[in-house]
Amino acid sequence: MENKYKHDLHEIICLKTVGEAFEAYRVDDYDKMIIEWAERELLSGNSSESLLILASLNLDKHPDSDEIERYLHAYMLEKKIVIPSISASAITWLRIKAWFLMNAGTSKEVELRLHQIPAFHLSPSSRIFSNICWKFYSIYDELYDDWGPEYPSKASAMSEADILEFVKCRVKPFYRILCSSDWAWVLARVA
Repeated sequence: MENKYKHDLHEIICLKTVGEAFEAYRVDDYDKMIIEWAERELLSGNSSESLLILASLNLDKHPDSDEIERYLHAYMLEKKIVIPSISASAITWLRIKAWFLMNAGTSKEVELRLHQIPAFHLSPSSRIFSNICWKFYSIYDELYDDWGPEYPSKASAMSEADILEFVKCRVKPFYRILCSSDWAWVLARVA
């Protein structure tokens, strides 16, 4: 699965926040994401000493995580960036998951990504968020639950293109909600 998605700093921080709260959703390449983000920022004309140092760490064969954390923290202080709450981070996490589902290239990728959606919510304060997680989880059940030869999974009788379209069609309305700043505010706060 090629990573076509270019994370911004807010998204990376949200992914890290979710990963620290829920070990199962920890991002393994957090350091690489930060360095790549820093490089993109420099190329787009954003200059800062901390940003330059972060981007230059990509020259190291094995960048030091502590160094990345130190210069990222310095950049965040310089730009007055605060770490988002777990609720706001979970919304961003789910929006990114929805993007990957909608842009999956193969049915195997769809199956893996749907399997990674939790059957429980990551945001302790939002029933709406919980319901979206359940909807995504139910797509997996609907497509891939196999009850033996008498009741094979729905996906086994579908073409690759049909599976991709099936998932995209069901995820798209939720993705639109997750992309709306007004909805994100509501989702992160409604109990």
